[in-house]
Amino acid sequence: MDVQIKTKNLRLTDSLDAYIRSRVAKLDRIEERVVDAKFEVHPEHNRTGGEQIVAQFTIATRDSVLRTEEKNHDLHTAIDLAVDRMSRQIKRFHDKRVFARRRRSQLLAEQSSDALVSPNGALPGEASEDGEDEIPVSELVRRKRFKIQPMSEEEAVEHMELLGHDFYVFFNPDEAQINILYRRRDGQYGLLQPDLI
Repeated sequence: MDVQIKTKNLRLTDSLDAYIRSRVAKLDRIEERVVDAKFEVHPEHNRTGGEQIVAQFTIATRDSVLRTEEKNHDLHTAIDLAVDRMSRQIKRFHDKRVFARRRRSQLLAEQSSDALVSPNGALPGEASEDGEDEIPVSELVRRKRFKIQPMSEEEAVEHMELLGHDFYVFFNPDEAQINILYRRRDGQYGLLQPDLI
């Protein structure tokens, strides 16, 4: 696997480059063709003081994106943690491929129309009548652009699980629109589908 190594506000020495490459070389092989692999390292200042090293590792195949991010005060420890976590993700990725057909049919059987609404009848982020779930207004602090892949709802669930996220944005070709998959508080999945007014 050819990995691009990038640093920000940190010097990429030959020894650091060699260390990252030696750790990455020990990873299990991904069965799908890797189209992009990046390992990024940069320092991050905490509000409470001190500095941590952030190690981000992203592997993109034709159908999936695996991503890890680890932080530690020690550079080598942050790298080791990110690689170890990626190793676990690759194993999960392989396991999920093996059981994908069984899992997809099970998810289709379990899907129901009430999966979009939370137990109190409100959508995530929407205030209930008693105002209990209201989210305070805050400042936009980050903007991120990303490529959206067309995929089924079942594939989106699989991708979200692989990434370890609580939501996933994807293009649903059956609906010809952008959908947002999210994990509900009860552990089930919900799907947001926009409707023009």
